[in-house]
Amino acid sequence: MIKIAIIDDEISCISLLKSYIMRFEKEETFQIEVTEFLNGLMLIADYKPVYDIIFLDVEMPHMNGMEVAKYIRKTDPHAIIIFVTNMSQYAVKGYEVNAFDYIIKPMDYLSMSVKLRSAIKVLKEKKETSIIIPSEDGDRHIKAGEIVYIEVKDHWLSIHTKDNTYEMLGSLKEMEEQLEDYNFVSCYRCYLINLKYVTRMSSEFVILDNVIELKISRGKRKEVQRAFVEYYSSE
Repeated sequence: MIKIAIIDDEISCISLLKSYIMRFEKEETFQIEVTEFLNGLMLIADYKPVYDIIFLDVEMPHMNGMEVAKYIRKTDPHAIIIFVTNMSQYAVKGYEVNAFDYIIKPMDYLSMSVKLRSAIKVLKEKKETSIIIPSEDGDRHIKAGEIVYIEVKDHWLSIHTKDNTYEMLGSLKEMEEQLEDYNFVSCYRCYLINLKYVTRMSSEFVILDNVIELKISRGKRKEVQRAFVEYYSSE
């Protein structure tokens, strides 16, 4: 679930932006929850760092968007802030509060969707899960994005990164469930591959990182091809 806050003193602007976000949710199949605020004071009255992305109008009564953003940053360094403004000169001040981007009014769906897609990509990278691998020296954390593929044999998982291979007991099904939101797909009963590293594929094999060749089973061929196309279409 992606939590988004919209702060704008114009109800029409809130309604338009929310309709764009709901359209984006349907087209991209994300789960999004939107909370609306008519001014910055309403947001900061009992602010908690629960929002992933904040669309923040710059020109508002009582407290402008820049002041609101500075307040947010006192307790929340991670929220992605996107300013909404009809005056581009305000947007350049966004670096003061580590703003992610800005949208110029009147906004349109295409520009909003591009910026929202980029923000969600950054959000997923920030929240990227890690695989915990036990070892004699203590647990090792390997980020999902570092894993090229995982192989299972006799209940032992071999987790292959570009530089190393790590061994641990486990099941491929458990790994598949843990990594389902991070562009992994099973291409064979003993392989789980990261689509990030797929460089090409044929009807029988998938090539990872230009050198690793793994077999694709007949039953999984269409699923892998579809996932491959969807992944690179969204990049």
